[in-house]
Amino acid sequence: MENVLFQVSNLKTSYKKFSVRGIEFELKSGEIMGLIGRSGSGKSTIVKTLAGIKKKDIGSIILKIDNQKVSLGNHLGYSSQENSLFEHLTLKENISTFGRLRKVTKAEIEKRSTFLLKRFKLEGAKNKKIIELSGGMKKRSDIIISLLHDPDILILDEPFSGLDFALTHFLWNQIKYLSKRGKIIIISSHFLKELQENCQKLGFVERGFFYNNKQIKEGMKKHHLSSLEALFT
Repeated sequence: MENVLFQVSNLKTSYKKFSVRGIEFELKSGEIMGLIGRSGSGKSTIVKTLAGIKKKDIGSIILKIDNQKVSLGNHLGYSSQENSLFEHLTLKENISTFGRLRKVTKAEIEKRSTFLLKRFKLEGAKNKKIIELSGGMKKRSDIIISLLHDPDILILDEPFSGLDFALTHFLWNQIKYLSKRGKIIIISSHFLKELQENCQKLGFVERGFFYNNKQIKEGMKKHHLSSLEALFT
């Protein structure tokens, strides 16, 4: 297993009339970080910046594998809040299309997709058009696409939105499975209790500032809080 280190320092990112500054954290192989904050606080802006979709204002985003600095490129997978697949193509056709865009070989696409379709219980849906799938199936399909190139870092923006309890539980099991295999995972979500229970680290966005795991723990201890829900109130 590779030794992966993801370091974000003094990062600031802006969107329209607001910005988030002071984004700073470090994640190692197998760690899960939950990103929390009120609606409109800038969580999606942060994850898009980390994923390279949006340009940062200042700061650094560094990935090291076995102590060697590498470009994020194909080492990162991203699943957006909104489904990003081609709705009038089948899941299999989407897998082939996005696999080629990621420059994954045909043989590797076949191997990886067979494994992932089974893992996410979508073997029976591969020949269906995305538009025909349920919301939960679309979300799982989108995550499969983000994992096709076997990235070291996986960023999930609101992955549990619209999912029932059973699907949420299933998805957490998959996230833990990936974590045990050394993937670094960053999750933006409003499901505070689940994040507190399942994430090794947390990041909190509030009024344009980012508070890292240490700062959150210190704040909760200072105000005698035991849950993230209490932090919001």
